[in-house]
Amino acid sequence: MPDSSTPTPTLRERFRRCGASHPADVLRLRSGTLADYAALAEHHYRSKKPATATRVLVFEDTRPGLVERFDAMAGDKTQRHPTRGEVVGVLVESLPALSCRMRDWALHERYGGHLDPGPRAQLLNDELRCISRVVIDPRWRGLGLAVRLVREALREPTTLFTEALAAMGRVNPFFARAGMTAYPRPAHGHDARFAAALGRVGLDPRDLTVLEHTWSRIRALHDPERRWLFSELHRWYRRNAGRSAIHETDPLTQLTVARQRLQLEPVYYLKDHRI
Repeated sequence: MPDSSTPTPTLRERFRRCGASHPADVLRLRSGTLADYAALAEHHYRSKKPATATRVLVFEDTRPGLVERFDAMAGDKTQRHPTRGEVVGVLVESLPALSCRMRDWALHERYGGHLDPGPRAQLLNDELRCISRVVIDPRWRGLGLAVRLVREALREPTTLFTEALAAMGRVNPFFARAGMTAYPRPAHGHDARFAAALGRVGLDPRDLTVLEHTWSRIRALHDPERRWLFSELHRWYRRNAGRSAIHETDPLTQLTVARQRLQLEPVYYLKDHRI
């Protein structure tokens, strides 16, 4: 039996034993199609396929599969198996949406209302592409492949600007690590007030990521602090969930909604290739 005291080697360590300094060293970058995206689409949080795709970049694992390795060990030179080419990462660029308030802010109304709709759409399509999807096979996550894919896309841009809108940008800012500039959406007043309330009792909106731990800390507060925070939470909840939420008074349910709202604040990213 294997020694249970021996730690299981990490994915990085296993690749180093194969002579690769990084797992990405065994991958091949190539141009792809939406069929390649379909191979990993189930692992992306958006269910719809990207529209108006203009470019697809793919990381694929081309190492010999089990059959090829067996033939090689047996010395069989007659078999000719195709390269496996398993897709492990995909990036999709698309035509941009015609309107985006964060884009207008980042580019100082370059495509703003001073242009007629037709010329504005033409200028947008000529000058800007949107990274609409980046998805990595779950077995290959945690290795920085998303950052590498974005860097590859930015290394050879097809337009003056590249943009991206990330729902999880505050939690996983890989677009920023790839060299894009982040433009977080300014917080709404009621969001800022609740964030300040959390800060007053020693918490941070980022603490909501581990909800169970945060809930335990809230329950451990002195009674006046806890009741005050619950009143601020209820006020925030009513502002965000609408009139139908007036009768929802369970603080843990309200805090769960707050986690979804405050952690999924979209972040707009832009790369200006003129610079």
